[in-house]
Amino acid sequence: MLDALIKAERQGKRQTPADLNVAKFLNEWLDQIVGHRVRPTTLSTYRHMVTTYLIPGLGKTRLEQLNPRQIRSFYDALRKKQTGARTITYVHATLRAALEDAVREEIIERNPAKLVKVTQPAKKEIRPLDLDEVRRLVAFHREDPYYPMLVLFTTLGLRRSEALGLMWADVDLPGGSLEIRRGLHRIDGELVALPTKTARSQRTIPLPALVVEALTEQRERQAELKKLHGADWQKTGHVLTTGFGTPFDPRNTTRIVQACCRRAGVRVVRLHDFRHGCASLLLGAGVPPRTVMEILGHSSLEMTMNTYGHVTHADRRTAIDGLGEALGASPLE
Repeated sequence: MLDALIKAERQGKRQTPADLNVAKFLNEWLDQIVGHRVRPTTLSTYRHMVTTYLIPGLGKTRLEQLNPRQIRSFYDALRKKQTGARTITYVHATLRAALEDAVREEIIERNPAKLVKVTQPAKKEIRPLDLDEVRRLVAFHREDPYYPMLVLFTTLGLRRSEALGLMWADVDLPGGSLEIRRGLHRIDGELVALPTKTARSQRTIPLPALVVEALTEQRERQAELKKLHGADWQKTGHVLTTGFGTPFDPRNTTRIVQACCRRAGVRVVRLHDFRHGCASLLLGAGVPPRTVMEILGHSSLEMTMNTYGHVTHADRRTAIDGLGEALGASPLE
């Protein structure tokens, strides 16, 4: 139906039939319009928002009759169901994108979602582990199977998808470096390896001795497990694997790392906070911001400084004491 509508519109014949409701349009939008131009991870998010929220809430409404008041009422209903502000933001972004395509294809005249404002979720305070906590975490799990995973997250600041997508073919242990080429994602129930989102994300990272040692031991451990399990061992080529050689599920990885934090007696933080912490420790150690940008695979120097340039109380104390000394005062003990 959507193809026929688009053809009619391009011939100057506006035809929005009575049976073209929001649900029908959104399903056809996913399959015929947006699915061909966005990354699979984005399409998966769109599909989840459509099937879980938009179709149950607005699906029966005729597309041409959808108005801002209905959309606001729909969001109010979601809030009453304790739907989080961040989720509502994603729902709104999906609806707005879909209706913008409907306008572009001349199926409707204007996008009612553009007239609706949603409250942006409050930014969560970023409190990554400090250097002492990182040391305690890594030391506690030194003989643990998850040690290589913790080392990669804390030392290199890899994104979760990058660490899980890392293959032995990407690692040069004698040369002390690794290449980030892809990420491992769960899409529609399956684990899928995708190229990195941007060219900047593809990068070569030099490895400190700690990481080289951890990965060398990981390769030896996998060889032992392969002998132990024989035909049951899955030869996937991934660096981080379960006891049977399969890659870790992204969601399980988050739970694993947080459980490691609890066992080590350090603060439980979000997995992405390890990336924040790595960047802050590098900047605090005097590493030039542009170098940090290259290590983390950021698209710009501004992103590195604005997003990851956390300043600790100790940093502030050192800076203020330095100014005080320059002015002739003694630093506080």
